[in-house]
Amino acid sequence: MTTDTLLNIDHADLCYGAKPVLSDVNLSVAPRDFLILHGPNGGGKTTLLRLMAGLLSPTKGSIARQDGIRVGYLPQYRSIDRQFPITVGEVVMSGLVGSKSLWRHYSPAQRQQAQDVMARLKIDDLAARPIDTLSGGQWQRTLLGRALVSDPALLLLDEPDTHLDAATKALLYDTLDEEAQHCAVVIVSHDPVLADRFPHCRIWQVEGGMVAKA
Repeated sequence: MTTDTLLNIDHADLCYGAKPVLSDVNLSVAPRDFLILHGPNGGGKTTLLRLMAGLLSPTKGSIARQDGIRVGYLPQYRSIDRQFPITVGEVVMSGLVGSKSLWRHYSPAQRQQAQDVMARLKIDDLAARPIDTLSGGQWQRTLLGRALVSDPALLLLDEPDTHLDAATKALLYDTLDEEAQHCAVVIVSHDPVLADRFPHCRIWQVEGGMVAKA
C-alpha cells in the first residue's frame, strides 16, 4: 500500500455464517477523501463501514490500513444500549482509550481534548448527564464527539444525521467541513442534500452486497 493511501480493500468478501453480505469489494481511501455510501437498507453499508473500522474481517480478500492510523467511528444511533450507566463526558473520553495504557488515567491534555470537542459540538454543558436522559440529537453529538476526540486521520460515520433537527444538522455538516480539511471522511447517509453540500465527494452505491461508484 502506498504512503498516500489510508486504507485499501482488495477483492474482499464478507459473510455472516453462510450468508454473503459483501462480495468482491475493491475500494481505497486517500487522505482528505470524502466518500458517501448510498444504498437501500440491508444492502451492506453498515457492514462495509464496520469492515473499514476493523470491527469485522473479510471472509476472502484483504483489507490494509496505513500503519498507526487513527480511526474515528460513529455507529448507528440504534446500535448502542443507552441504559448503560455512563455520562456524556465518559462516552466522549472513551474515544481516547486506544491512545493510553489501560492502567493509566487520562492525562490533563486528554481531558482538555475531550472538553474542547464537547464545546465545539455544544454538549459541554451535558458532560455530567447520563446518556439515557439525552434527546436523539444530543446522543448523536455525543457519539460524534467520541469519534472526533482522537483527531482521527479516517472518520467513519454511520447515518450521523439521523434524529437531527435542521440547526443540529447544519452544525454537523459545518463540523465535517472542518474535519475534511485534514482527514478522510466516509459517511453513510440518505440525505440527498449531502452531495450538494460537499461537491468534492465521491459517491459509492452499496446494494445487494455489491459496491460500485455511483
